[in-house]
Amino acid sequence: MSVATSFQRARKPEEISQRRETLLAAAAELFDAEGPAGAGLNAIAAKAGFTKSNVYRYFESREQVLLELFRDEFGKLVDALEPAIAAQSPGDVPGLAEAITGTFLARPRCCELISILSSTLEQNVSEETIASTKTFMTSQTARVIAALAARLPGASAADCGWAIAMIGSLLAGMWPGANPPPAARAVLARPEFEHLRMVPARDLKRASMALLASIA
Repeated sequence: MSVATSFQRARKPEEISQRRETLLAAAAELFDAEGPAGAGLNAIAAKAGFTKSNVYRYFESREQVLLELFRDEFGKLVDALEPAIAAQSPGDVPGLAEAITGTFLARPRCCELISILSSTLEQNVSEETIASTKTFMTSQTARVIAALAARLPGASAADCGWAIAMIGSLLAGMWPGANPPPAARAVLARPEFEHLRMVPARDLKRASMALLASIA
């Protein structure tokens, strides 16, 4: 008997948490393999051994599943970004830019989720879900701001918050262009279009250096 046909509703908090984690793991696997388009609610349900109707017991939509996945990834990003910034010498703008860029790019799932946060993840979810996510992001980003302010003594916390927000916005805009679909990728590989290629390891670092230098 399949998991889906033997499904029993979770009632205890630990059972609900386990079901949610199962769905998130399925969503992560599909998202990594096929991108946002492949992580539909039917596919997530089937991958996790659920029926689509049962998924609605734990998430309001497929966007909320992916938004929850984003929150998990964002927390892990901050867990890595905070010590990476703290490890740099005070005032070392190039070192800070490299640390920030490298930490972001080491987490491609998080980068792609950031790039579709406003356009996709915040669609088809409640105001309460969006507000909860932004509250979480604010609390997590405060850790990064504090770490950056400690390494840029001449910059205010407000300046550091602005720089981090701008770096995140640049990454969001840059990511789709750096990871185009196959046909566009083939076109960009042609020599005459070399000037249009987006290389985050190069371009995000350069932009981060400029932003950090402006507040240092």
